Amino acid sequence: METLEIQKLIQQSRRQDSYAFSLLVRQYQDFVFRLAFRLLCNYEEAQDITQETFIRVWTHLPQFNLQAKFTTWLYKITVNLCYDSLRSYKKRPIVHDSEIDFLKAYQQLSDENLENKVMNEELIQIILYLTQELTPKQKLIFTLWDLEGLEAEEVKDISGLSSAKIKSNLYLARKYIRERIEKLNL
Repeated sequence: METLEIQKLIQQSRRQDSYAFSLLVRQYQDFVFRLAFRLLCNYEEAQDITQETFIRVWTHLPQFNLQAKFTTWLYKITVNLCYDSLRSYKKRPIVHDSEIDFLKAYQQLSDENLENKVMNEELIQIILYLTQELTPKQKLIFTLWDLEGLEAEEVKDISGLSSAKIKSNLYLARKYIRERIEKLNL
């Protein structure tokens, strides 16, 4: 959808047009779910956060600045809800089947008969799995910057962190993931 269409839907939704809002939800539902799932690593929680995000969007749409980027606003709402969810569980134990899963992935990656595409997909899965072990801030910054491919200014707007904090968290996240992958000799 083009920006003008989105702005039109936002304007209509602000006037309590539920059909226009349903079109906005359809347009951005996968976008919000993907981010929530990457941050929470839990399908049901990500679904709940997605639903709660759009409830908040509906109730706070009159306060949305039309000069701002709608996706940045959605990211910010989603991230805040994910942080709240993570805080409510304090330090939830990460459910790891075992380090054997990493070894299986490594063996598949090192198999000379597999195509590069399969190897890359496995490596991506390992990286996504490793992001579960990052601190919430590191995970957020790594997800927004490296996985979602957002620009620095947008990451700053969403996270509320300074450029220095963003660089630091990104560096630490990348370093941790790189070290874990090196232990697997990938």
